[in-house]
Amino acid sequence: MAARIIAVCNQKGGVGKTTLVTGLAEVLSRDLLLKVLVIDADPQRNTTSTLGIVDPEFTLNDVLYGDEEQKHRILPGVAADAVMPAGDAWQGEHPSLDLIASERNLASRERDSMMAREGRLRTALRGVADQYDIVLIDCPPSLGLLTVNALTAATHALMISEPRVGSVEGLTEIVTTIAEVQESLNENLDVVGIVVNKKKKNRLDQDRWIMQMRQDYDGFVLEPSLFDREIYAKSQAGYVPLKTFGSSSTVELASLKRLAENIMERTAP
Repeated sequence: MAARIIAVCNQKGGVGKTTLVTGLAEVLSRDLLLKVLVIDADPQRNTTSTLGIVDPEFTLNDVLYGDEEQKHRILPGVAADAVMPAGDAWQGEHPSLDLIASERNLASRERDSMMAREGRLRTALRGVADQYDIVLIDCPPSLGLLTVNALTAATHALMISEPRVGSVEGLTEIVTTIAEVQESLNENLDVVGIVVNKKKKNRLDQDRWIMQMRQDYDGFVLEPSLFDREIYAKSQAGYVPLKTFGSSSTVELASLKRLAENIMERTAP
């Protein structure tokens, strides 16, 4: 069965894509016992660091650069050369979480001008993605070529937003980009929904924005929302999964597991 390839996207930075991608990767691999591949398509490489990889030898930048001797042609399945296991802390009893890492130089791929440049990641993943149950692509906080590559390669798009004005209004732009990709590059791309992140308790202004999202995107706002917790920052700063913190992470892991189950149900063939 073909893998579900989910591009996690928003054109705005700071909304918590790394939190969502690494959190979902943790519960999908450890709790739901799925084989997971994470692709860090963000030159800021926060997901790569959080998953315990410091200095990768071969990255997504190398994959998308192509074969220099063949005028930067992308060979089908070449992404396999960049696959590596996530750090030991992220592996369960049976290692099932892999990563294609990012690097700062990945930003230079935004300026690529070769033919069919929007489909280079899709070509590189041919035959590789099918070795996994699910592939999560952490998109950069922009609507440039790297995000378009991710959406062209994906089977599904998952949006993330904070419950505040700038982030909510930005959803319109990413929805437009997804529609353009569906029309011209990937007619099989489906939208999973919108994850609300960094919610705070007892904030009426945030409740109003969430209500507005539900009205504007009927049926696409996923449950549960993720609360703004310090433990997410500790996980990223320590390059370790949430489970490392024991009972302190019980609530967060339970929310992520429910969210992961919801996403898997919505993306079922």
